[in-house]
Order: sequence, then C-alpha cells, then structure tokens
Amino acid sequence: MDNVTGGNPQTATSEVDGVNLEEIREFAKAFKIRRLSLGLTQTQVGQALSATEGPAYSQSAICRFEKLDITPKSAQKIKPVLERWMAEAEARHRAGMQNLTEFIGSEPSKKRKRRTSFTPQALEILNAHFEKNTHPSGQEMTEIAEKLNYDREVVRVWFCNKRQALKNTIKRLKQPEPSTGLPMEPLTDSFEEAS
Repeated sequence: MDNVTGGNPQTATSEVDGVNLEEIREFAKAFKIRRLSLGLTQTQVGQALSATEGPAYSQSAICRFEKLDITPKSAQKIKPVLERWMAEAEARHRAGMQNLTEFIGSEPSKKRKRRTSFTPQALEILNAHFEKNTHPSGQEMTEIAEKLNYDREVVRVWFCNKRQALKNTIKRLKQPEPSTGLPMEPLTDSFEEAS
C-alpha cells in the first residue's frame, strides 16, 4: 500500500490516482499547525469529528493524516471534511473559547485504557504459546490470561499485534534492498489496541 509520502523522494510524482500529493502534504502540515494554534489535541479533533462524521474520523485517522501515513485516496476523502471542520473551529475560537469548547466537547466520551506493560516472564510465556500456535482459540486465550493474570482482551490484542508484527517483518524481508541508501518508508499497517 502506497502512502502519501511516496517512495523515493527523487521519483515521487505530484499526482497519484488523480490526487495532488503536494496539495495534500501542504494541507496536512497547515492543518497540524492550525490545530496546535487552537490548543487542540488529535484526540479532541478525533472525538469531535467522530461525533459528527462517524468513526472513520478518529484520533488515529487524524494522526495518520498529519503524518501522511495514509493512502492518497483516503487523504483526498478526509481533506474536505478536515477543511470544513477546521474553518468552523477557527471561527468559533474567534467568537470566544466557550464557543470552541461547546463545538469540540470538553470531556472525552471515554477514558482510554492505560497501555499494558508485560513482565519479561509473561512475554516469555506469550511468545512460547505464539511459536506453537499463532491463532489460539478463545478458550486457550482465556487460560493464558488467567495463568498470567491479565485480561483476556489484553492477551487477544497481544496475539493480534504479534501476528501483525510477523506479517510486517515478512513483508519487509520480501522487499528488494533500496539501492539509494535511503531509509525504508514506514509501513502503513497499524496495530490494533484494546479500548
């Protein structure tokens, strides 16, 4: 999957699939600057947009857009929504902070769960199970979770992330070596996180 940053900067075209990449790059950069000047986090923007536009406009989507870790077609689709939203947010900000707070909402709808830190012993056990079976059954995951004293969902997500990491490693190994000596592009596959 190509992302907006293109591959090699020397060969990057200004248009892919009818999408002007330079225009998207400039907008993403300006959007981030405008968001920060309003004192807004990606989470606040994502929550406000998710409430009005749907779950496709989450904090993760805002983050990927700002980093240009997104396909050109997806960037083209999200750009007008972000343009409209930012114009309204800036207008409300000029009208007073109270208006902006009403627009974005002051309280997050749900508190994000803290990231799980696994003990080295737990990782050893999880990795041993993964080597035997990359897709454990629900019952096996429940047993592993109880043995390690973690939530079953945490164990399920660990297996999802581990499978994705393996897939990314295989993909990276299959890619031909870049002859330019430039670092490889970040992969656009993202890990699933527990909510």
